[in-house]
Amino acid sequence: MLYFSRMAIKSFLLFLAFALPLFLWQSCQRHNPLNSAVISRQSISEVEYDNPEILRIAREARSGFPQFFRHLTRPNADESNFCIKYPFTEVYDNDIITEQIWLTGIRFRNGRYYGTPVNTPLHISGMRKGRAVNFSTDGITDWMFVRNGKIIGGQSIKYLLEQIPEQRRTDEQKELLLLFDD
Repeated sequence: MLYFSRMAIKSFLLFLAFALPLFLWQSCQRHNPLNSAVISRQSISEVEYDNPEILRIAREARSGFPQFFRHLTRPNADESNFCIKYPFTEVYDNDIITEQIWLTGIRFRNGRYYGTPVNTPLHISGMRKGRAVNFSTDGITDWMFVRNGKIIGGQSIKYLLEQIPEQRRTDEQKELLLLFDD
């Protein structure tokens, strides 16, 4: 079972609060419906490390990675914005820090997978936005891409948005939820 400290959970929430809007802004091209999608810091719910739904989403993301990779390597004309979410871990002051980082530019070279972080992590040293990192498919926690203006995958984002009470969701959050392909 995965272990995430309270600080790791807070790091993940901070990442989500700051990186998701940046990710959506940077990864979207031209007239993509995700351009205006923003999750505000005030609306993020705390997620426990052993949340069964988050763990299920991560298992499904790993088992569905071959499907994702097939689309990535042979995308249809209407498919774009391919990315995966991966946990990077570092020990800091005797505490385990884990940040979930969205990676774009996914590629396989010399027996290894690589991706480019969409932001510079808050707590993981040596990693920078735009500088390729390698990852293992057995650690992937989510993946997503856009097809015909709909989000395929991205189930952790959808789940976290659904945890925000409907009356507290911003218009942008409501619009983002409508973009998920169910």
